[in-house]
Amino acid sequence: MKIRKPTPAGVILAGASLALSLALVPAALAGKGGGGGKPPKTATNNSALSLVSQSVWNSPNPAAPTWCLNEDDYHQRTWSGSLIGSFTATEQLCGLDADYSGGMYWDAGGIGIQADLFVTGTLSDLTITSPQGDSHSAVLVGSSTSNGSTSSHYEVCYVPPYALASNTGGTPLAGGTWQITLSGNVSKVTLSETAQMADVTFQQASCPVSEQNLVQ
Repeated sequence: MKIRKPTPAGVILAGASLALSLALVPAALAGKGGGGGKPPKTATNNSALSLVSQSVWNSPNPAAPTWCLNEDDYHQRTWSGSLIGSFTATEQLCGLDADYSGGMYWDAGGIGIQADLFVTGTLSDLTITSPQGDSHSAVLVGSSTSNGSTSSHYEVCYVPPYALASNTGGTPLAGGTWQITLSGNVSKVTLSETAQMADVTFQQASCPVSEQNLVQ
């Protein structure tokens, strides 16, 4: 029988104690065209994204594990820069099959993962991939042009089900390592990734309609 943990009373600001991994995959250099010309000016070789901010809140429950995200936890990061190739960050969600702390098993509760991307250039994809290997891809939600340069806004979500009527969660996302991967030849990048309680309000405000998981 699935053992559920008590829901903490709230969340508190903690330091960077949350044991989450962040992997930066070296940018794969774009090959020159058949004519041997210079790479496109949207980014430069050996470019990468830099972490510019990070916020973490851990459950106030002293029994809650800190090596994975569980009910009411929060983790938000923002990167900026330019990229040729791919960039991957990870989130570790708790799962009943492995994460044991304080005399009980823990799962991810209502935690979901969302990413926002503002970018100029050629985007190959922005995905959130589960430990089982299935992915959700970013959806274009807006764009603007200034001085001949177009900035595009993408969103992607992977969230657990929430009931519209009661705003209560259902089956948690799988425990394990989740990957957030950006790939393309892009510049003026602002990538924000958030893992938090993905209730009805959050999903409606931050997720593409096609990736909301709202049930009656």
